[in-house]
Amino acid sequence: MRIAAERLSNLTQLGYTAEEARFLYIVATHSGYFTHRQFLAFSGTKPGKHSQKFLEKLLTAEHATHHTYPSGGRVYHIFSRKIYKAIDRDNLRTRRKHQLEYIKTRIVVLDFVLSNLDCEYLETETEKVPFFESRFKLSRALLPSKAYKSKLSRNSSVRYFVDRFPVCLRTGLASTPTLTFTYMDAGAATLQGLGTHLQAYRELLRRLPTFEFRYVAPTDRFFAAAESEFSRSVLGRPNSPSNDQLLRYFRLRKTWEAGDRVSAADVVFLNAAKRELDCEEIESQYRKWTEGTIQDGDVSHPGVTQRPQVHGTFFTEKYGSSLSVFHRSGYEASESSDEMPSGGVSPGLSPEGFPA
Repeated sequence: MRIAAERLSNLTQLGYTAEEARFLYIVATHSGYFTHRQFLAFSGTKPGKHSQKFLEKLLTAEHATHHTYPSGGRVYHIFSRKIYKAIDRDNLRTRRKHQLEYIKTRIVVLDFVLSNLDCEYLETETEKVPFFESRFKLSRALLPSKAYKSKLSRNSSVRYFVDRFPVCLRTGLASTPTLTFTYMDAGAATLQGLGTHLQAYRELLRRLPTFEFRYVAPTDRFFAAAESEFSRSVLGRPNSPSNDQLLRYFRLRKTWEAGDRVSAADVVFLNAAKRELDCEEIESQYRKWTEGTIQDGDVSHPGVTQRPQVHGTFFTEKYGSSLSVFHRSGYEASESSDEMPSGGVSPGLSPEGFPA
């Protein structure tokens, strides 16, 4: 990750060390929120005076605030306009007040970025839009966008890549960096958000010569279903399920239709399977199976649809260990109130958010 020297210099002029300035830049640009654990991981230090001095400096200067959750863990929020102005990020909404779901997602984003500092990130809309226009000669109409209406007038503006999930160039074993897209799941109950995200990105992804897409979550419970959703939505075909997967679909569907309880993960699998396996031959097999005309060993997938020429590779990765700050048994003992700085808490905090 390359950071302009001028931006780091602006942060050091605010009283921060070179290491602290680099961390502040990364947090403000990609997340806005961070935990004590994340700073320790970045600095390679243990809890003590080093991190305590940094946090006290942030809070005393009123560049950040923190909120202590029912778990006892704390999340810090960089909200000061001085910080964002110093790094030429005045318009980022990460400095504003947010709800808990957003905060958790940005914590996962930061875990990912801090573990992949060797990547070159397209950090903001002003970097991403020209990159795809100039590098791939693509129209803005193909980019993920959202229209916002002004509260003061009837005018509206179009913004691009509003999710702000990391997009980067990864340098691995290949000589040419790989264009990488990500989706950050902080623990959603369903994959509806991923489906909406892929619909917004689909036309862009289908016009790229090659790319990789990484689904990032703290657990692997939706990994298989996420890959199926990517294959269906972006590649235009379902993965060819095994006979065992098809049989699992039959059993879950029968359980669901009988009104019996089905786990959340199984509901996600069932919904994805219904979309992917929507053909008369499979419906016929299902009817015969429920009637007892055919047995488990007779269930088989009829074939595979021809794959479109989309050169994208799907990966799943686990990130989000820093979410332990929200769980009573998981936060670090070093975050206890008698060891951490006490300043910087603004009045009127809700359990979900921070002050604007």
